[in-house]
Amino acid sequence: MARSPLEVTGAFISAVNARDLTALRSLMTDDHIYTDARGTKFMGADSMIENWICFFNAYPQYWIHIDSTFTNGDRVALFGEAGGKWRIDGRIQPGSWKVSASWLAEVERGKVRRWSIFCETEWTAPPMFRFVPPPRMAILEA
Repeated sequence: MARSPLEVTGAFISAVNARDLTALRSLMTDDHIYTDARGTKFMGADSMIENWICFFNAYPQYWIHIDSTFTNGDRVALFGEAGGKWRIDGRIQPGSWKVSASWLAEVERGKVRRWSIFCETEWTAPPMFRFVPPPRMAILEA
C-alpha cells in the first residue's frame, strides 16, 4: 500500500533528523527542488544530497520538530521548529540555535518533489559573527 503524503514527509523529516543521506535520497524525486529560507532554489536530488552534506557539516546536530500539519492533496504544510549547533574551522561551537519554521512539501508518486522552508535566517551565523550596529549617539546642542 502506498504511503500518504503526510507519511512520506514524516519519513523525510526522520531521515533529516537521523542525517541518513541514503534514506533522504530514496525519498526525493530525481528532479527534486529544494527552496531555502532566502528563496534560493537547488535542483536535482543528487545535487541536493551534496547540499545536505554541507549543511549537516556546517550545522551539526540539526533537527526538525513538527507541532502541526495540514494536507491538501499531495501538498503538506508543516509547522514547528528547527535547531542545531554551528561548526567553525572544524570545531563545533558552544551554544545552539533554534528557530520557528514552516515547510511546504509536494509529494509525487511517494517521494518529495518539492521541499521549501520558511523561517528567519539570522541563526545561520553564530552570535560572535553577527553584525551589531553601534549604539546611537545623542547629538548634544550647545
